[in-house]
Amino acid sequence: MRTRLLSLALLAVTAAPLAAQDPSSTAVILDPQYVSYQLGTGATARTISQLGVPFAVIIPFSDRFNIDISSSYANSQVKVPGQATSTISGLTDAQVRGNLTVGDNAAVFTLGVNLPTGQYKVPDGQQAAAGQIGNDFLIYPVTSMGNGLAATGGIGFAQTLGTWNLGVGASFRYSTAFDAYQVQTSVLRFTPGNEARIRVGLDRPVGDGSFNVSVTYSKFGKDQADSTSFATGDRALAQSALAVPMGSGSDLLLSAWDLYRGVGQQLGASSPWENVGNAGVAIGFQMGDLYVQPNIEERIWNVDGNKAGLLTNAGVRLRFALGGLSVNPSATYSFGSLYTVGQPATDLTGFKASLLIRLH
Repeated sequence: MRTRLLSLALLAVTAAPLAAQDPSSTAVILDPQYVSYQLGTGATARTISQLGVPFAVIIPFSDRFNIDISSSYANSQVKVPGQATSTISGLTDAQVRGNLTVGDNAAVFTLGVNLPTGQYKVPDGQQAAAGQIGNDFLIYPVTSMGNGLAATGGIGFAQTLGTWNLGVGASFRYSTAFDAYQVQTSVLRFTPGNEARIRVGLDRPVGDGSFNVSVTYSKFGKDQADSTSFATGDRALAQSALAVPMGSGSDLLLSAWDLYRGVGQQLGASSPWENVGNAGVAIGFQMGDLYVQPNIEERIWNVDGNKAGLLTNAGVRLRFALGGLSVNPSATYSFGSLYTVGQPATDLTGFKASLLIRLH
């Protein structure tokens, strides 16, 4: 039953953080992360860094209904030698979501609202920092300082099919206009396109381990910036993971994901399709009360059929209990290259540290 509920929660759009929650207690989650990448070397090097602190409170009112409230603090910077540093910092929007389970854990309904508590009217000096963090290849913990008032409704269903668990979820997000950028004395009003999303997933036990696979498709309406409309392109995300126990408290985790963004439209011209693929291997083992998991990932980025980036992430994750806290620190070193057709490759190095803390 727990596996079935996990599949359902993952597919119910907003219920994903709730699958492992004890329904009788409130949970507080804090996940400070620091990410920094340097693109290029010498006088032309550009460093993009962010301190992001996502946090959430999950409040159960019964074993069938709960509410979660989440937001983030972020400080993002873009540094180029000889130029003024572009910095943007502050709280992001807040999300409030309700999740209702009905039947024998066979369906979950969710309803959420995005409250515009983040920073808006980004001035010239902060636009470089605000524009660099929403990157599908270099993944930052906070990708946007604000998205305006919006509402999302979702529904998810789960069904057992022999040894498999099938989950299907769908949601729709309605967005409203807001003042997004300030250029000198002019304010640019921005209306995000609405989003429809559907997700299908399967999972099953494999020996004493487990296997899961899912596909998510997102269709976006056209964004509107004053009198100019443009489209970001629809997206498809495939994810898969295989967890296998290896004895003596150790385990092997194989994972992969692939994100495809279709052709979009920007300033009257087409923006090319993009694809980011990622494959990872992690081996975990127990050292007393400490769980240690070295891991390595390989990521490749293609734009319009041309290689745009290659990145290797090597790191280690830890997990231990401290009083009523579950503590999960991790550190990752990254290295690779960025590519532009007809130009030399750009060296890419980076570092990420995080400290996920959950209070039950």
